Amino acid sequence: MRSPYLFYRLPHIVAAGSWHMATDRALLGWVSQGSARLVYRTYSWERQTLSLGRSEPYPEGWDEEGLSREGIEVVRRPTGGNAVLHAEEATFALAASIPGPWRLTPRGFANAAAECLSRALSACGVEDARVEEDRRASPGAGASLCFARSAPGEVLAGGFKVAGIASRFGRTGAVCHASVPLTARSRSISRFRRAARGESEALERNARSLGEILGLDAEGKGAASTGRLKAAIAESLASEIASRFGARWTDAGFDAVGLEAEPALGPGVAAGG
Repeated sequence: MRSPYLFYRLPHIVAAGSWHMATDRALLGWVSQGSARLVYRTYSWERQTLSLGRSEPYPEGWDEEGLSREGIEVVRRPTGGNAVLHAEEATFALAASIPGPWRLTPRGFANAAAECLSRALSACGVEDARVEEDRRASPGAGASLCFARSAPGEVLAGGFKVAGIASRFGRTGAVCHASVPLTARSRSISRFRRAARGESEALERNARSLGEILGLDAEGKGAASTGRLKAAIAESLASEIASRFGARWTDAGFDAVGLEAEPALGPGVAAGG
């Protein structure tokens, strides 16, 4: 008899933001069609990308010309939350059948994903990585930028927000994806906001990259170090998720989750970068 348990780890892919968002949306559909499905993947961005929550206004408040001039792709996420500039970072998506054999509510699933990330960062040497429980998001300056504020269920280290996590829930499935900046470059997002006072200051108060927290330089030897950190996070996170969900990963291609093909890579883009 065929097992109902399908626990897949997909290949790391470098692709355009539009492909990544469509893929994460498709993963939600795939896990929703079974009673015990879990899928995990990491990915990288072909170029700098601004992602917006599914209900976030655009282009109001944004410097479209500046974004275009810098070659920044703009995409809309299938999940909620606020704007993120994806540059040098570790990015992952996790989707699961709900309630599944793990008997989780949608919110319970999102909390479990955040807890796995917190433990993975701790295993990679990030001291005081934890899931925020007490602080409440406050409106005002920076409210349109993901990393300018913190809320319960997000991951902090050293008192700073180090990961942006967004989720979407269906009746029988849930997906979350997360951005974990490795350098300060993601905070340059405030340059593309119009007439938004205090957003840059809010980012500096609230957010730090893992590279900054661990003392890694974005240039030269530091770039190699951040690359190793990205790989270490991916492996540690896979282990933490497997432990939390009672899963044994099967390495699978995208066809296993109903996607016909992997994207063609652009010139000069290496898989796994």
